[in-house]
Amino acid sequence: MKINFVLPPNGDHPVGGFKIVFQYANQLVKNGNDVSITFLNSLYPEKHSKFVNLLLRTERSVLKKNLDNTQITWFNLDKRIKLFFNVIYNNEIPKSDVIVATAVQTAKYINGMDEKFGRKYYFIQNYETWAYSEDEVNDTFSLPYTKVVISKWLYGIVKEFTNDEVYVVPNFIDPDIFYLSKNIKDRKNVVSMLYHTLPEKNVEFGLSVLKNLKSKIPDLKVNLFGVFEKPDNLPEYIDYYEKPTQKELCNKIYGESKVYLLPSLLEGWGLTCMEAMASGAVLVSSDIGGVADYTSDGKNSFLVKPNDLRTFSNKIERLLRNDNLRLKMANSAIKINEDFSIKKSTSLLEKIFNLER
Repeated sequence: MKINFVLPPNGDHPVGGFKIVFQYANQLVKNGNDVSITFLNSLYPEKHSKFVNLLLRTERSVLKKNLDNTQITWFNLDKRIKLFFNVIYNNEIPKSDVIVATAVQTAKYINGMDEKFGRKYYFIQNYETWAYSEDEVNDTFSLPYTKVVISKWLYGIVKEFTNDEVYVVPNFIDPDIFYLSKNIKDRKNVVSMLYHTLPEKNVEFGLSVLKNLKSKIPDLKVNLFGVFEKPDNLPEYIDYYEKPTQKELCNKIYGESKVYLLPSLLEGWGLTCMEAMASGAVLVSSDIGGVADYTSDGKNSFLVKPNDLRTFSNKIERLLRNDNLRLKMANSAIKINEDFSIKKSTSLLEKIFNLER
């Protein structure tokens, strides 16, 4: 089967949604499929005025030459996967059996494309209201594509706006990359957290939780990581890791942590949570839809009302002070590798691609 995933512009830095598509692409190729990945040009319009769109249409062919980002250095893609960068026009992408939109702007892009480019699918990984209005996002759910969502929470949202079939294919963890590399018994009072500039990630609140904890746990250390440059004025107890490798994440960042903190207000799935859990850190997360498919409050994680500073701090403190509780929950958390595998999810995705023939 010929499968073409259409992604937003390539920035050559780790992005959770890109990573999932890349992992699916690798597995689909291993399964004998012919896989392509198309990256839109960075000038593909999103929220521009009519005048700006007209200007871009006339200048794109020239500007495109100066905006090439034609490498992926942060992920090991199978060499058999065909890559198409900075695409503007339909004739720049391959004809396929299946074409898969992976975000709002890509869903808009493939709308109206000829059938020769493939049966249309929409792989929905989040509710992208940080970049578009709710109406704009919801409108894409009614486009005439077969919809695939990554969580039950997203299924409920998408079904409000379409009578089409909507399939749930859960995200997964790669046990060869994220696993228990460090003994969970001997860990120090370390908490890890993702740093991100999106307001929905709620990082400032997370830092407030950590500051509150430090006053109660004097030996607290924090492993903060992200794709951005180190933020200014971090306190001495926070170590920052810029663009860590997956090995560093597993062995150093998650692998040293007793707890992984997710203060987010919105997540499609929360991929870093699964990675941390598989690496032996207990998750303390906002109680939001994106984490519901793989968490059980009090068993493998603690779920807290968003922005509840006192409860977040108390739950983490409890885990740092009570090793018996932490070890019990960590041992439950690492079983996530058994329940969410890339082979299971890829097999389900292939069946859905074949069902719609």
